[in-house]
Amino acid sequence: MTFKIRKICIKLHLYLGLMSGIVVFIVCVTGCLYVFKDEIINLSQQWKTVEVQNTPTLLPSELLTIANKEASGINPSAITYGRPSDAVFVDYYDFEKGMTTVYINQYTGQVIKTIIKQKGEFDFFGFMLNGHRHLWLPQDIGKPIVGISVLIFAIILITGLIIWWPKQWNKKVVKRNFIVKRKNVLWGLHSVLGSYSFIILLLLALTGLIWSFDWFSKSVYKLSGGGELKLYTLPLSDTTQIKEIKAENSTLDKLYLELLNEIPNAADYYFALPSANDGVIRVSIAYIKGAYYKTDNLFFDQYTLKPLHGTGPYAGKYADASSADKLRRMNYDIHSGRIWGIWGKIIMFLVSAIGASLPITGYIIWYKKHLRAKKQS
Repeated sequence: MTFKIRKICIKLHLYLGLMSGIVVFIVCVTGCLYVFKDEIINLSQQWKTVEVQNTPTLLPSELLTIANKEASGINPSAITYGRPSDAVFVDYYDFEKGMTTVYINQYTGQVIKTIIKQKGEFDFFGFMLNGHRHLWLPQDIGKPIVGISVLIFAIILITGLIIWWPKQWNKKVVKRNFIVKRKNVLWGLHSVLGSYSFIILLLLALTGLIWSFDWFSKSVYKLSGGGELKLYTLPLSDTTQIKEIKAENSTLDKLYLELLNEIPNAADYYFALPSANDGVIRVSIAYIKGAYYKTDNLFFDQYTLKPLHGTGPYAGKYADASSADKLRRMNYDIHSGRIWGIWGKIIMFLVSAIGASLPITGYIIWYKKHLRAKKQS
């Protein structure tokens, strides 16, 4: 019985690997190149840092007035306060034109830099992300291909572990399975490195499948104790209270000061400004710089500042979230390694590189065996 299972696993490992190899290679390489996006951008944009001063920062209304002069009449989309040493920036999103971002020294009001990114303008990391998610194809075509290939890859990893696992352990087997030898480098690069990276690669595949298939996403959420997965929805402001407001910016100032007083040491305070669609002020307060899971996603009526409630695992305060919601919030940070800081990113980079090499070494091993068998026949 064990022999039959092993034989089936060998066949599955081979044929599924040949089917999905190219897609797995692209997904792993693009993911590998995307890991250190923030570090590379921050290294090349050191002007985002300002000198901390022993004076209060300017209020949102004051910073928006300054930024609006730079943005040439476009309505602001969001304003973000970071750590005391991070410049405040205001985003202006225009569906037709693209994104304009104005960076301001929040102590002096000096405009540090204005970046205009035209719609369709090439962005290296955006290009890598598109390849990672849907192979640079239209999303409705590329996304299912990536999802199916990643699901196949998870099966390949499990069958690979079964093939790699010996009938019995001894010193000779340990050396063969855990050390890359000169005599058989190719097999070592495929089998040994694959065994070392098995757990992380499977974790990458499973967390990636959360975005690929609704059935998988809902199943994982239910199994983690969350019940039925609710869709993310925004609340709406009460327009009958429109007379209560004196000025939109003064309301934003009040909200900013209240939140700063309540949570003084957050890494980021992101304010998505009200749009014509919902009229809600959306606030994301991140507690860890560079990570997203530990974030409060709050909603406020733009007229009265009354707290509103959205739905879905990402809405509300992180501390009040259920275990299932916290796990779902962690999904991206686990997938990218951010949850473990810089060392997590390094691990994900190395494991992704190994993941990209496995279809190549596997194909070469198969091709050599195929040629050998052809010569002998």
